[in-house]
Amino acid sequence: MPDESLEAGLGDNVNAYSSLLVIKEVNAISRARTLRLSVGDVIFGVDGQVYKDGIIEFQTLMEECDEETGVVLTILRKDCIFNVIAYGPLGVTLEFPKPEDLEEIVKNIKSYDFPLREELVVFEVLKNLYRQCEIVDTSPDPVAFYVPPIWLMQNRLFEPLLAVTVIYAITFAVHWVLFVISYILLALYFKRGYLMMLRSFIIYKDYQMWMVIAARDLKEVQQLVRKIDEKARFRNSLVGDPVVAEEPKKKKRKRSSIPGS
Repeated sequence: MPDESLEAGLGDNVNAYSSLLVIKEVNAISRARTLRLSVGDVIFGVDGQVYKDGIIEFQTLMEECDEETGVVLTILRKDCIFNVIAYGPLGVTLEFPKPEDLEEIVKNIKSYDFPLREELVVFEVLKNLYRQCEIVDTSPDPVAFYVPPIWLMQNRLFEPLLAVTVIYAITFAVHWVLFVISYILLALYFKRGYLMMLRSFIIYKDYQMWMVIAARDLKEVQQLVRKIDEKARFRNSLVGDPVVAEEPKKKKRKRSSIPGS
């Protein structure tokens, strides 16, 4: 069982948190870049436990981790906390927190409750220039395999939906056996490639990958995204609309009462 909180793990002594890790550099081609980790991110939890070892020990841990289950890393970015799952070395340069930053880091993280590994699902957050976000749940979706047209409709992928419908119609018109074969082949294709298809269509609409988050549910992801970007918008929002500050009203110029002025 993970610790209930960091406070339970290390107590109130600020110096006890000095072994936490801060990302100093991110390699151009690396797992950390794929996970959208940034310079300044603090790694303070590993698999639901407070991290208490050194940099070399962390690198060894990541090199030897199970490539199927990975390692859950708990990250502090400014005042936001989120989890990611890494399946190998991050490809980063690490350092320990600076003494002058340690107190603020402890203030943000010491009461954090770690989630259980089995509670976490990996979500990908894509965002466009207008701060509209699309969130992709990467957990297996049986609907994509068993009923591809329903999955396409759920995700508003109307172009491939039209193509699939035409294939079904033509094969059924030729022979029902051909229809069954095409249905099975398309189901197998969707089982392997539905996430790639979904990402491709979202990116085609001028979205870019912004964050990769391991969270309990969609609402938790939206709350975190909104905390990082208070103007972020979601198609099916579970956290309401963003608060937008009203522009100050322009003051009307007073007309002079003096004739000729």
